[in-house]
Amino acid sequence: MARPVRVVVSYLLDWVVVICFAAAGGILTYISGFHRPFSLTNDDFAYPLKDNIVSLPIVAIISLVAPAAIIAAANLSAAVLTKPSGPRRAARAGLRDVIFAVAWETHAGWLGLCTGLAVTLFVTAGLKDMVGKPRPDMLARCQPDLTNINRYVVGGFGMNLDSEAPPFVTSAICQQPDTRLLDDGFAAFPSGHSSFNSAGMVYLTLWLCSRWSIAIPFLDYSTAYRGTTQKRKHTMVRVQAVKAAPPLWQVALAFTPIFVALFVCASRYADFHHAGFDIIAGAAIGTVFGWTSFRLYHLPFRRSKGLLAWGPRAEQHAFLARSGYDDNLSDEEQGRQSMGTELDHLTTNPPARVHTGGFHQPRMGNSSEESQHGKTACYPQRV
Repeated sequence: MARPVRVVVSYLLDWVVVICFAAAGGILTYISGFHRPFSLTNDDFAYPLKDNIVSLPIVAIISLVAPAAIIAAANLSAAVLTKPSGPRRAARAGLRDVIFAVAWETHAGWLGLCTGLAVTLFVTAGLKDMVGKPRPDMLARCQPDLTNINRYVVGGFGMNLDSEAPPFVTSAICQQPDTRLLDDGFAAFPSGHSSFNSAGMVYLTLWLCSRWSIAIPFLDYSTAYRGTTQKRKHTMVRVQAVKAAPPLWQVALAFTPIFVALFVCASRYADFHHAGFDIIAGAAIGTVFGWTSFRLYHLPFRRSKGLLAWGPRAEQHAFLARSGYDDNLSDEEQGRQSMGTELDHLTTNPPARVHTGGFHQPRMGNSSEESQHGKTACYPQRV
């Protein structure tokens, strides 16, 4: 399925923006930021220097490489299990649609993942440089010059270690020859491991829940309580008969990335690289950007029914989103309160890949009824 050049270029530009954020974050990581003054008698900075329990390469693999591979493998397996039926010409058209669906779902999944990780890296590195908070093992890195404390005092009321109000000194008192190791000692807030890994793991969990249609069963109150009492009761009974909790093995598998993120966060406390607040702040930053990047490119998993990515942009709005009010826009795009579900703005006949299996397993491709009529899968497109 051919796509207008403007649309393709607009998504290439998205990747350029992602690369720019990642590059800027990398640069901020390796520059010497602010070093906050500290007290030599503060026990919070007196922990021993230990190696990372989870190294940076491992964090990159489990936060970026592994989710990207899982997204691609899941989309490819869904395509392999799809068998176009009907006349040969219709089957060929259905196969082309399946191939496009796999490519688009994988592209949207990767773009959302990389967006969340790149922005998280940029924000985290920027905050580290601005705040300059000492790590719990900072004194072990510093190797302070205790013979000339008065030369480095910038605050407090005392002038030596025996003062009732100990002095605050600058990092110039440190005799650590490894500048990189010393700079890293003032990068406690927020935790980079926690933020980066949380962004990737939260994104992957949301993606898996959307792929497998895993959600807490819910009742659409906007429609369930309309009409007469008898009609509402009938609606409740019908919904109760249709909806059910997903299998727990799928829930456990979908939430495994969250357990991995918790392990990485705990490791930063165990190896004395961060205080608890640093880890919580990092995890919060990663969670926010992981969720936001998922919602930029995917439907909310609670109502997705296995339908994952939003469709490609319209050609006329490839480089600039439409603003203002338009009668042709949906309630959600206009910012109005919709009385229906979040899928109200989609076409009347949803794409064929909405169909799910008996165990909430989505199937990409045409339903049997559509295949018999030679209809092809389509994507909701912003207009």
